[in-house]
Amino acid sequence: MPVPIRMTKIHHACLTIDDGSTRILLDPGKFGPRPGLDGVDAVLITHRHVDHLDPDLVAEALRRGIPVWAPGDALGDIGVPDGIEDGGLHEAVPGTTLRIGSLPVQVAGERHAELHPALPGPENRAYLIDQRLFVTGDEHPVPPGRLTTLVTPADAPWLRATDLIRYVRDVRPELVVGVHDGLLNADGLSVARHVIDALRNEGATGATMLADGESIDIPRG
Repeated sequence: MPVPIRMTKIHHACLTIDDGSTRILLDPGKFGPRPGLDGVDAVLITHRHVDHLDPDLVAEALRRGIPVWAPGDALGDIGVPDGIEDGGLHEAVPGTTLRIGSLPVQVAGERHAELHPALPGPENRAYLIDQRLFVTGDEHPVPPGRLTTLVTPADAPWLRATDLIRYVRDVRPELVVGVHDGLLNADGLSVARHVIDALRNEGATGATMLADGESIDIPRG
């Protein structure tokens, strides 16, 4: 029986994806404790906002020889530590497939969801991991292939519940995992959980939010 993929929420939008032989760290931002880098095989960044990108942590990953992929406009925010070759820092290009250990990662996405009527947001990259687990970052991107699990914001300044419902109806995942909840107090979390739970009636078979440090196993067929 195939080993499931374990997804662990570190905080806010920061996650680890681990299939037992490969571990990927996603969106290590500044809205919680700094995650550890031991055992991490790669770091993926969806976009340059501080709740998704801690440049100091990413620089430490590069010093350790851990490769990092990020949108082109975020590379300058990261930089390359002194004395370290730049071969570990890569642009995540939509339409390409990364091979990170045992996990294939398809890159998708365009730009961050609209934040201002006249000013475009930063580039956003979404990642379809192992042809099943789609981490969207801060937009509602078209998946590059079939997925089973959708990992997407449950709360954000740009997010309307009606847009999330439409997106889930279009994508029709088996499971929605709501993240991006680091700005919410207890009352706000209760509302966000209600919205995510309601997605079971909008095309998703299951829907959940994880507490910080909580894990969920994604089956592999």
